[in-house]
Amino acid sequence: MHSVMMKASKSPTEMRDIAARICRDYLTGAWKTIPAEELQMKRISGGLSNFLYYVSLPEQQKGGSTRASFSGSSCKRPRKNSYTNTLEPKEALLRIYGQTHGEHALETMLTESVVFTLLSERKLGPKLLGIFPGGRIEQYIPARALLTSELSDTKISLKIAEKMAAIHNLDIPVSKEPTWLWNTMDRWLKSAESTLKDFKKDQMNGNKQVPGAQIVTQLDLRAEVEWLKALVDAGDYPVVFSHNDLQEGNILFREGYAPPTPVDSFCTMDQFDESAQLDSHFSSILISNSTNSSQTGSNDTINENGSAMTTGNSVHVSEPGSRKRLLDDSFENELDSTRDSVLSGTSQALSEQPCDGDPQLMIIDFEYCAYNYRGFDLANHFLEWTFDYTKPEAPFFYHKPEQYPTKEQKDKFTAEYLAQSYPGGPAPTTQDLAEIDREVKCFTMASHLFWSLWAIVNVYQEIEFGYWEYAICRLNQYEHCKKLYSELISNTGNFPITKPEK
Repeated sequence: MHSVMMKASKSPTEMRDIAARICRDYLTGAWKTIPAEELQMKRISGGLSNFLYYVSLPEQQKGGSTRASFSGSSCKRPRKNSYTNTLEPKEALLRIYGQTHGEHALETMLTESVVFTLLSERKLGPKLLGIFPGGRIEQYIPARALLTSELSDTKISLKIAEKMAAIHNLDIPVSKEPTWLWNTMDRWLKSAESTLKDFKKDQMNGNKQVPGAQIVTQLDLRAEVEWLKALVDAGDYPVVFSHNDLQEGNILFREGYAPPTPVDSFCTMDQFDESAQLDSHFSSILISNSTNSSQTGSNDTINENGSAMTTGNSVHVSEPGSRKRLLDDSFENELDSTRDSVLSGTSQALSEQPCDGDPQLMIIDFEYCAYNYRGFDLANHFLEWTFDYTKPEAPFFYHKPEQYPTKEQKDKFTAEYLAQSYPGGPAPTTQDLAEIDREVKCFTMASHLFWSLWAIVNVYQEIEFGYWEYAICRLNQYEHCKKLYSELISNTGNFPITKPEK
């Protein structure tokens, strides 16, 4: 049976041994005979909810040769396997889940695993190479994340529309009810109430002064959520399987890409330091010698202080976290905090690369995926055109509302999205475009409110990001969009607008 146990490892050598054991059990060919000390291994910084390691065969093994045996006590004799002719990967990504817990941890883990597998099969995400208690092995993608400015490139934008349509057309075996949005905001509201109490105390003591914070402390966030839900319920909007965080950091660009080294100004792969202490998140995982079994351990998991705890017959893993990048990945046990970003690549701009053909994009990080309103994914993506998270100093993001797509840009995106959603159907009409534009206007408010709550919940994390500034920015935008939407609906008389009860 699988066993996930604590191990008081102190050396990088032990980390490499664990990685080699995992690869040996789940990969084929040379992976089964490579000595641990010859395994190429680098840690990819950038993730918090999950921890990422690049592993590869040594150069001589990549050429196709394999060893008859490997050093160590677990030597295996050659045997005939059903996968003998399977083309082995030469490099892979080892993802180790974090140590976050909660009432939805098991459900989230199962859903994310199912979704990743289905997307892998449909070639909409990285290929799944292996899955084990505590993590999985994925296809390594030599690519880079898009830049915010590239979202407006016509070829890129149309390809994103195509990818979004493909995701929305998926039939995923999870709940089809659009409860994810409201359940998530309700959970964040409960945490935000405590955060705001602490913030007000800090303000009274003169310890925390943030310009413009009045909107955060004075706005009745729960009433706003209830008002928005009533508005959405009245609209009877289409529900689809959604990514829910389709921003530039979650879109990999692959065309003509051949980086000399796996280094990125945005998310680097640090050379493995043999003198460093073993990473705490990796030392908590030791896969037993019998990891090729399909059964999980009886009740092993890891609690907040790093010791084993019993929780029944399942292994709890990290509840997927959030979306922002450029955040330090040493902070553990976070509350809906940071997401993984690009796997590897360079920061070379799209304009500097040949783009005569169809750009090759791959969507990653489905931690927020769920059935949700179609308009949310569309509105949220358009808003990401205006947020750039690469600012080197506080608050570590730029807000550029002038970069919001024009009507022409939105119409092109929407037309391509509809064409891909209904292949072989009639061309989208002006009425079709107007209908989706109305959805976008409604769910623009939802996106602003959703991510403002996310920011408030994460305010007291020890991470270099302007959470208060981000919450203030998104709430100010929410208020502005709500005013415009109310005026629009009042003029057309399509939906009743009622003020939230205070």
